[in-house]
Amino acid sequence: MRVAVMAALLAFATVVATLLSPAPAEAATTTPVMQREKVSAEGIASWFRANQPSGYRATVSPEVLAQHFVTEGRAEGVAGDLAFAQSVLETGWFRWPSHGQVHATYNNFSGIGACDGGTCTVARFRSAQIGVRAQIQHLRAYADPGVTVATLAHPLESPRFHLVTPKGKARTWEAMGGGNWATDPNYATKILSIYRSMLTHAERNGGLAGAPVTLAPAQRFADVWAGHAHRHGIETLADRGVVNGCTSTRYCPDTSVTRGQLASILARSLDLPAASHPFLDAGREHSASIGALYAAGITSGCGGRNFCPDQPVSRAQVSSMLQRAFDLPESVPPFRDVQGNRHRLAIGAVAEAGITTGYTDNTFRPDEPVNRGQIATFVTRATD
Repeated sequence: MRVAVMAALLAFATVVATLLSPAPAEAATTTPVMQREKVSAEGIASWFRANQPSGYRATVSPEVLAQHFVTEGRAEGVAGDLAFAQSVLETGWFRWPSHGQVHATYNNFSGIGACDGGTCTVARFRSAQIGVRAQIQHLRAYADPGVTVATLAHPLESPRFHLVTPKGKARTWEAMGGGNWATDPNYATKILSIYRSMLTHAERNGGLAGAPVTLAPAQRFADVWAGHAHRHGIETLADRGVVNGCTSTRYCPDTSVTRGQLASILARSLDLPAASHPFLDAGREHSASIGALYAAGITSGCGGRNFCPDQPVSRAQVSSMLQRAFDLPESVPPFRDVQGNRHRLAIGAVAEAGITTGYTDNTFRPDEPVNRGQIATFVTRATD
């Protein structure tokens, strides 16, 4: 009898101890930031398409964006699928609510530089791929105690990389909330809930990542197909962060380029610093680039104190800006329709440099507007 009572008391004590003991700290160790993705780029995009609400505003398609996350994640050893889930949370499914500090055109997919209050310097990135790269680098700073700028796979893009001290202080996603990446104590729970949905979709629809493969280049823009006359130039400048699409999925290669757009393309191509300018009509979107070109002596405006940023730019005007931007020697042009044109020596310069060959009837057609596809080809030829 005494033995039975003692056994019962011991069992009861064991139950009480179990109930009163703290829960296992599995939340701190379950989901490493540094690991291989489980969901492929195709699987990520498929899941997103199946679940996305209306209002997608990223500068590239979900397919291209997913590819960037996988590619950049593999380069740094960070799980790109989990980073994509983080971005879904941070951006509100890539819709960027209008009340937020970050806007779609910033290519900032993780709120880098945003804050809960006070004055913030929100990071802006020149392309979607660079924005993803900065996010992945920043995640590695939190997760890898041995990381330095020198050990990154690509040049540093994260403007807050140096502020993560010590490096490796949040090696798991569960450690990212509560004051590390975000102040929200439920930050990781929200991300992992999104990720579980993604993973379940991939398991059911064949979207799991397999063995390491060489990723085939995705068609970046739906209207720039294989064999398109200007695809090389468009893809090259898009990869460099010089141009973006006219929507998240289209480039609009046949749309005329404006003077303001050309200013931004040239300023980015030459990596010119922003500068002031005297123009009253420059607006905000291209103002820094217009100032950069003005300070470099590449443009003097369209007359008076005006730049005419919304005016389509002609082939002759483009020639003069390219000639000055790339310091090409003036040359007499071979075209029969530019004699007497005030841009004729610049036209000759770009022809001599192989930037344009004119038309088969030996004309240049100096007054025709330049479209977005043509300018990509011209600038790529000038910089290659």
